[in-house]
Amino acid sequence: MIIRKILNNNVIVTENAAGREVVAMGRGIAFKRRVGDRIADSAVEKIYTISRADMMDRFKELVASLSIDYLQTANNIIEHAETVLNCRLNDSVYISLTDHIHMAVHRIRNGISIKNMMLLDIKRFYEKEFQIGQYAVELMNKNFSVVMPDDEIGFIALHIVDGQLDFRQPMANRIMNLMEEISSVVRMICRIDFDRESLNYHRFITHLKFFANRVFMHQESAEELDDEMGDMIKRKYSQAYACAEKIATLVKNKYDYKVSDDEKFYLTIHIAKFISDK
Repeated sequence: MIIRKILNNNVIVTENAAGREVVAMGRGIAFKRRVGDRIADSAVEKIYTISRADMMDRFKELVASLSIDYLQTANNIIEHAETVLNCRLNDSVYISLTDHIHMAVHRIRNGISIKNMMLLDIKRFYEKEFQIGQYAVELMNKNFSVVMPDDEIGFIALHIVDGQLDFRQPMANRIMNLMEEISSVVRMICRIDFDRESLNYHRFITHLKFFANRVFMHQESAEELDDEMGDMIKRKYSQAYACAEKIATLVKNKYDYKVSDDEKFYLTIHIAKFISDK
């Protein structure tokens, strides 16, 4: 392959056999090389073929400034995830996960820790992705000589969840529409004006995003809430629970998705926080 552009010593822009622009990675493949030089295929460790031009531009900009270790670590995690999930992740995960790993390592080396408020939700609803996150954290600790907190498992898992989605516009619109429908139900039933800058609102929207993902991926929860716990929630948060029931009815009727008692519990807790704030 011919070098069309050098991003750094380890990453170049070239073309595949079909004449399509690709990014090729290999340790030292561009060292003391120039544009127009030929690179042996055996020197290339990974070829990135990203369909969208704007996404390819973002990826080139990102990798130009990164050590090859971040790219290799992200690749290993993605390949492991695709094996575990038996599916191909979308192009965007190469950008988001590589960038996240770089920033996470930078934060931990500078003593900065970010709490993952959704960790328990992620572990409960995305068991396989959470296990991939555990693998990823162990790999990051090994490759970068750091000790990542458990919160990082959840952050990685969410990137893997996003990587399974089809981010073409129709799917994005469906997710956003469902989130808005649910928000409207909460506003009307509970007579709430959301404070969009509040932590509670941020947590609620984050939860809705992944709830909507589950609806459209038809990932119904296999767990059910303990009867005693369910009765307690209904009594203590009656208004919030009634709102969650309205949401469940909407989702069932419109999207043919059965909202489990377990999922209604989480919706109830989020809604109850808004009622308490009001």
